[in-house]
Amino acid sequence: MTPPRVESPVFLLDYDGTLVPIAPRPELARPPRAVLRLLDRLNRRHPLYIVSGRRARDLEALVGRCGLRVFGVHGMEEGETCGEVRSLVDEKARAALEALRRALPRVPGVRVEDKALAIAFHYRGIPDEAGALEALRAWARELPDSLEVLEGKKVLEVRPRGFGKGRAARRIASRHPQHTPVIIGDDATDEEMFAALPGAVTVKVGPGASRARYRLPDPESVWRYLRQYLEDHEDQHAEADEDVGLKKGDVDL
Repeated sequence: MTPPRVESPVFLLDYDGTLVPIAPRPELARPPRAVLRLLDRLNRRHPLYIVSGRRARDLEALVGRCGLRVFGVHGMEEGETCGEVRSLVDEKARAALEALRRALPRVPGVRVEDKALAIAFHYRGIPDEAGALEALRAWARELPDSLEVLEGKKVLEVRPRGFGKGRAARRIASRHPQHTPVIIGDDATDEEMFAALPGAVTVKVGPGASRARYRLPDPESVWRYLRQYLEDHEDQHAEADEDVGLKKGDVDL
């Protein structure tokens, strides 16, 4: 079911697979210029947050925009692009992660990404994805209780227990009580946000089971949905968007 447009939204947007298609390597997941302009204009009119498993500074480098509110590494850090970013993780959890770094598993083909506040194990595209995941799961069963494991799309991530996108979503919603949360995401981590705010407009991007009430097929459809929130300024900005296919009614981007 296609999501409705609400009058006073606060946007909670995942990044990879939602605002940009999944890329072969993380550093290649950059939005088109038209999408960056779209985010700029939405951010001026409505509260907008990017809630991502990436680090806030990494998102800043990818979008190249200042003033975007960000919850990074699944809600463990908060800030603005080009501004202050603060960690919400205590010293005990940091110590547990540091101990983990000294005893990382060695699984052939798996790429380890240290996010400072979490450690991700990527197994996308290796010859034996199923075997790699099983080896990672076996290793993760021995982790201390202060850490937890989250499985995403071809990635297993270890992070401090008690954090997550659901917690970030509740934090954001409490700051904007007069706004309707519009939550859009594609991954298992986004299900936490969908569950945290049952009264929100929740949108699953792509196929698969979900707690979301609505669905969009791909990032391009997300761009078109978000574009609706600028329709009353259409004439003012139509020329800027014409060359990139974000005009009202366009189907192909």
